[in-house]
Amino acid sequence: MQLEGSLSQFPLRELIEMAVYSSVSGVLEVRVGDDIGRIFFRDGLPQHAELSELQGIDAIGRMFAEPDAPFRFLADSTPVAPTLWMDPWEIIELAEHQAQTWVKVRPHVPLLSAVPALRMPVQRALTPGNEDLKPLLTLIDGRRSIPDIAQDLGVAPIDVYVGIARLVQQKIVVLARPQPPTDSTGNLQTSPGDAEEKQSGFFERLIARALEEERRKSEPRQSEPRRSEPRQSEPRHSEPRRSEPRVS
Repeated sequence: MQLEGSLSQFPLRELIEMAVYSSVSGVLEVRVGDDIGRIFFRDGLPQHAELSELQGIDAIGRMFAEPDAPFRFLADSTPVAPTLWMDPWEIIELAEHQAQTWVKVRPHVPLLSAVPALRMPVQRALTPGNEDLKPLLTLIDGRRSIPDIAQDLGVAPIDVYVGIARLVQQKIVVLARPQPPTDSTGNLQTSPGDAEEKQSGFFERLIARALEEERRKSEPRQSEPRRSEPRQSEPRHSEPRRSEPRVS
């Protein structure tokens, strides 16, 4: 089973409901910017969700904030470590509620794995209206990503994203892309899969894969070439030459 389209045609709520009613096992993939979010189902129940460094309900809530994103559903029964234990309808309601917050945060923090850095000392950033953000400000060091900070604070990632968005609006924080990992010699660590992910888009890979499958199906089965026997030419028969009698 494979279904693909846009969330503008098939809203995420309907896709989750369809998976639940159909009791299917598979993966629902949703394109969110440069990332791909995944919701794993087993016998119709959501088991796990991931998007960049987000997991569980935080990942689904971010997907709900993308009403026009492309998606695809692939049948699969591979077991995953569960991060979702709630009733599917509770998951949908909570994710839709989170999505309203994500819509407000998204313009200021478009990259989920962004690394915040202070543009001024912490004491200067602690204006009268930012006292509640002191624990967050003390952990912004230009190295930790937003999910890392949420983990260190022991709070939900969405709460940290809201605080970072507020600091970005106040021009106290600037966001940077995370540095790619390097090996002991300082060279970038890349894999063929990562290179392919960057070079080709989500649906471009789907189209290429579909075309390859069609080509294989339509390609005639190759057989051993037929060997032609060498043509034997028939010997040419000629009439025996009659010798004339010699006249002496």
